[in-house]
Amino acid sequence: MPTTRSGQPVREMVLACDHLASSEAQSEDTAAWALELRREGRSEPAWLRATRAQLVHYPLRHLEERTRRADAVRRGASARPDRDLRQAAWAAPLRDDPASLDMLILAVFRTRRRVPDLLQVPDDLQKRYKLTPVEASRRMSTALTALHKVNPGFFAANIDDAIPSRDIKPPIDPQERHTTAVGQIHARRSLARLLTSPANEPAPCAARRRAYQHIVAAICAIATGQSVAPATVAARELDITPKKAERLVRRLAVLVSKAGVDWTDHLTEAAPAAAVAQ
Repeated sequence: MPTTRSGQPVREMVLACDHLASSEAQSEDTAAWALELRREGRSEPAWLRATRAQLVHYPLRHLEERTRRADAVRRGASARPDRDLRQAAWAAPLRDDPASLDMLILAVFRTRRRVPDLLQVPDDLQKRYKLTPVEASRRMSTALTALHKVNPGFFAANIDDAIPSRDIKPPIDPQERHTTAVGQIHARRSLARLLTSPANEPAPCAARRRAYQHIVAAICAIATGQSVAPATVAARELDITPKKAERLVRRLAVLVSKAGVDWTDHLTEAAPAAAVAQ
């Protein structure tokens, strides 16, 4: 006799078995009652309703879950990934952030349902943790990356079919894209003012500008893999202390990064010209 989690016999099965063991059942038409299982009526025996609930409705209600779990196990995935993520020792680092843990559990089950975009976090989860859509996608991306780092095998078996680890990239925030573009414009203007010489510039100013051209060229060379020391160039060209040279190089490196290495490198080559087109 099937039992509940508390060890009690399942009530519906008790009703069904009691009827099947009765003398009344021995003379019944089994085929006719089988047809009755397929349709519900208002006036029917309690044992028939119990049998339909336990042997028809209950298996159908859990059929998809069991089928997907069996398919996952066949493919080498975890039978109970939620339990693994919540209890396994290897997953302890992933449980520091409740939001990320819930997202990982969601991601595993959405993978089994062939949901195409795991980085699209449902509205209810966004509201629960007070996240914007972009923030939620970033948290999901970070959580998936952490899972891949902590347990690559679990990731490959449970997630990789839906989103390979190399493709875990959150969407770009439009505001961030705008901010990046504005930063690039400002950086390019600053470097252009610093490195390009106006016509008839006094010799001391022109010499100092050439020094900056050499320093920025050295920074660009570093970015392309050449073995140079921009701080040494700065200390020599501007006759400043190594500490000041390092601070200057760090500031210039930020501008180069925002402006783009290729653009800046081209600027240093064209800098002797009187002006640079913006």
